[in-house]
Amino acid sequence: MLEVSPPGTAYAFDLDRMRSSDIRIFGAWNDGQLLAVGALRTHSEFAEIKSMRTLPEHGGKGIGKALLDLLLKEASNLGFDLVKLETGISAPFEPANRLYRAAGFSEIGPFAGYTDNGDNRFYELKL
Repeated sequence: MLEVSPPGTAYAFDLDRMRSSDIRIFGAWNDGQLLAVGALRTHSEFAEIKSMRTLPEHGGKGIGKALLDLLLKEASNLGFDLVKLETGISAPFEPANRLYRAAGFSEIGPFAGYTDNGDNRFYELKL
């Protein structure tokens, strides 16, 4: 995310922070190759999709949707009825924005310590 976001606008966690007990990481694999990853962070009142990334060469194959569906199911299984996320607005993030809108996410304002830096968008979905 740092490569495609203007300096100081990315909220990506480093590997150590992703190892936290409030984060669950999922992967989509095919024949031993990792195609996509997604992370779900739990807060007291909602779950947050913290990270989703599909390898560019596998975009448009439905992998992102399948991973999003899995993250939403996991949030529901954990007892959450609300899922939020923050993402970018530049061209590399447009497939993600289309995916979230198609899944029924609505735009909201910043949450959980995020700030609107002019290069991000916030969404929520009531399950």
